[in-house]
Amino acid sequence: MPADDLPVLSDELRSRARVDGNGEVAWHVQDAPAVLTELAEAGRVSLGLDLRDYDGDGALFEVPWSVYDGADPVEARDAALRALARAELPGDWVLITWRP
Repeated sequence: MPADDLPVLSDELRSRARVDGNGEVAWHVQDAPAVLTELAEAGRVSLGLDLRDYDGDGALFEVPWSVYDGADPVEARDAALRALARAELPGDWVLITWRP
């Protein structure tokens, strides 16, 4: 989701976001559960997760990790949290896509 919808999150989580030049926003996997929870509390539906790993030059490797096609913010959060609990995540950063 573009960075212009970040105000729904706490200052702490906004400060931990990695905003790429194209406006996409990612968080370290350790912060992703808190982001997903705050999004659900704000009524946002988490649509999907892409796991990312960045190299020293800032180039990224991305793997689509989960998709949610419903309308319930809590269900969406829970689906995303289950996806993050799977073993051996192929990256340290999570791009979270959400819908207001």
